[in-house]
Amino acid sequence: MKAWFFLAVKDLSKRKRETLMVIFAITIGVVGPLFTTALNNGMQSAFVGNTVNVYIGHLQIQPNTGEDVIYNTESVLSKVMSINGIAGATPRMNAGVEISSRTEKIGIVMFGVKPSLEEKASTLSKTLERGEFLDDRDKNELLVGTSLAEVMKIDVGDKVLVKYQDNDPVEYNIKGVVSTGTFELDRYAIIAPYDTVKKLAGKDEASLILIRLDDPEESMKFTTILKKETTLTNVKTWQELSAGMAGMIETFGVISLMTAAISVFVAAIAISLIIYTTVKNKIRQIGVIKAIGARGSTILRIYLAEALFIGILGTGFGTLIGLLLINNMAQNPLVMEPEFGMKMLIVPWISSSSIIATDLAILLTCVIGSFYPAYVASKTNIIKAIWSG
Repeated sequence: MKAWFFLAVKDLSKRKRETLMVIFAITIGVVGPLFTTALNNGMQSAFVGNTVNVYIGHLQIQPNTGEDVIYNTESVLSKVMSINGIAGATPRMNAGVEISSRTEKIGIVMFGVKPSLEEKASTLSKTLERGEFLDDRDKNELLVGTSLAEVMKIDVGDKVLVKYQDNDPVEYNIKGVVSTGTFELDRYAIIAPYDTVKKLAGKDEASLILIRLDDPEESMKFTTILKKETTLTNVKTWQELSAGMAGMIETFGVISLMTAAISVFVAAIAISLIIYTTVKNKIRQIGVIKAIGARGSTILRIYLAEALFIGILGTGFGTLIGLLLINNMAQNPLVMEPEFGMKMLIVPWISSSSIIATDLAILLTCVIGSFYPAYVASKTNIIKAIWSG
């Protein structure tokens, strides 16, 4: 065993209380960044992910400037579905309507969807909370969001009246209640079969075409392809359509980064203080060790080894505790209710690259934080050290 390593272990074993305190500080310094990063990821998935997967898609083909609908919808849809890399596409039609229950009357948007196509183009069918999802053969059937159901005091099996402009109201049956985690569909819209909305609003073509990609990160590439294949110029990516929410999530990310930076700074201060204190309190021992032949580099290695050992233990414990906390919260998600009756599940998650980056940052900080006091110890004058000790 190398002498410097033996002396480092022996020194730490004599200072158990101080060593444990620093390990604890580093552990907290690791848990903080891991948990805040995981929570930020969970919030991004809840706010942006839900909206993209259910409401806006990875890409949207919208009507050209000055037009209200996409002409030749079926032809455009056929061209879209023939492109490799597109997992699914579906037309959607919307119309402003008035919905009335026994107690409430609200102006709202009515979305027309094709249930069979939605299964590949979005995750809408997976958001059903109770009741049944729509079928292509349905006529006067509706889906409502959890928040709207609470506001209007309606549920599965109830009847509502839907009025479009000056037309006579039409009675619809509530077939299911969905919980999408989006304001647009849980509170401010009702969902009906495509042909039903088409007949009610007297429209012939879709308001937009929603597209799901095999790889969402290739949205810009497919924007160019779609413009070329369909000759339609108004193609929007999910990044553009979710820019507002992305900005909000970016703010959370900044807060998370600041928390991580503070945690790393605390770890650096803690490790620096304990080693500096050790150097000051053991100045005579350092002098004696140098007097019997130890070089300055050996002294430097002793205290850097101590810092690295403490850092590895603190980082290991912190990573373990952090992952246990994240896993526990993933098993018991945080339920947010940003709107009356609306539920949003926050499920934290963290990538292996983020874990590695956090651990390496803490370890590097431990080494850097200990370098100055270790360097001071290595340069200690033998005679002065022995006499001043």
